[in-house]
Amino acid sequence: MHPAIINASKLILVGDISGAEKALSDIADQQGDYALAEILEDIPAKDLLAIMREYDSSKESILSLMVTPEQFARAIVLDKQYGDRTKDKLRAMMNVVIYKHADSAEEYLEAIYETKPAGIETLADYFHDFHEEVFNFVLHASPTTVALPFMCDDGSSSIDEIKEFFAVFHSTEHIIDKLKWNVSRAEIADSDWKETMWVLFHELPDAFDHLILELQGRVLAKYIKLENNVISDSMIEELMKKIDLESDSEESAI
Repeated sequence: MHPAIINASKLILVGDISGAEKALSDIADQQGDYALAEILEDIPAKDLLAIMREYDSSKESILSLMVTPEQFARAIVLDKQYGDRTKDKLRAMMNVVIYKHADSAEEYLEAIYETKPAGIETLADYFHDFHEEVFNFVLHASPTTVALPFMCDDGSSSIDEIKEFFAVFHSTEHIIDKLKWNVSRAEIADSDWKETMWVLFHELPDAFDHLILELQGRVLAKYIKLENNVISDSMIEELMKKIDLESDSEESAI
């Protein structure tokens, strides 16, 4: 293993993250970007993540510029292991890398999605504070936000109300049938969640489909109140099956 990697790992262990980043960045200064690119292949994902977690999004980092989609994906999915984790930090950390170049977001998002099963969970975490906005975006094909049923109430909505709302999001096919997303990427380009949603919808439909299903499950788990306040994955799946069956019955009746 390259001495710079060993040195960086030691510095990370003692909490000197900036020193670790410098130890690696110095390789590019002394030996060129190609040398650093080779070294990045051997850096443990947890060490790369430790450095990325300290990125200042207002400043450019040589590591954020050089890290490949696969390297970044292997590292970013480990973020949930940190006890001091916040969704704002995760989103900022992802944005500074995936939007370093205008056309790079798709590759990085695809690499994260392909890191299964943790990848889709990480993408859902990225949208953690924007559930209502995401569902609005899907419903209206617009960055405008209006209050949606039960998402801001006291959790007393009935199962039927919840089922009716989530029937809209049951499948990507349903969404595509209902909506014509004629909003261009340039119109919503924010190098943040709105643009990320646009890229997922238009460029990575499989990832988009799984993301919506994951967000459905999370919101259902939050708002369906059981006596012991616990809801299992099987319960969520059963509810979605009922929605599917009822939708099919309605179509047959028509």
